[in-house]
Amino acid sequence: MTITKPILCCLFFVLATISVNAQSSFEVPQNVQLNSKEDYAKYETAIIDAAKWLEETDLDKEMDKRKEVNSFVLQWISGSPTVTVDITKKLSKIYDKNIQLLAIYLASYARNFLENKNAATKFSAVKAGLISMMNVYEKQIDISRSKEMEKLIELTKDNKLDNYINKNFM
Repeated sequence: MTITKPILCCLFFVLATISVNAQSSFEVPQNVQLNSKEDYAKYETAIIDAAKWLEETDLDKEMDKRKEVNSFVLQWISGSPTVTVDITKKLSKIYDKNIQLLAIYLASYARNFLENKNAATKFSAVKAGLISMMNVYEKQIDISRSKEMEKLIELTKDNKLDNYINKNFM
């Protein structure tokens, strides 16, 4: 069976549309009750989806929903019995005036632990959080310039991100 170029283009368009619609359809859980370890466990999938949504959705889009997602992520992380995030001075220098990047870091850090329960480490979670922040920063949408972030991007291009993480976060 031969697939022609027009069919391949149509297939790509359909798959791209499905992917975009699937991500934008993330719904923030309502009336969240986080009182026990079991309560946190039942929202793990939502935290993973929230992390994806925060990274993929441009900062200038769906502002009200972004606030809800950020609030949900912060609520979950602040009491999670399984995920603990250290927020260091170094991290605050990286996101600088772009406080919206902090929620992206936190969500991606948690996502790394939740998706890789048996293999996740603090190192892998920090790396996941930093990479998500860089991905959003590099879009240059509704973001302020940050020398530290640009330094981090250069270190990544030079394959020195791991050394940087070990030196500054471990």
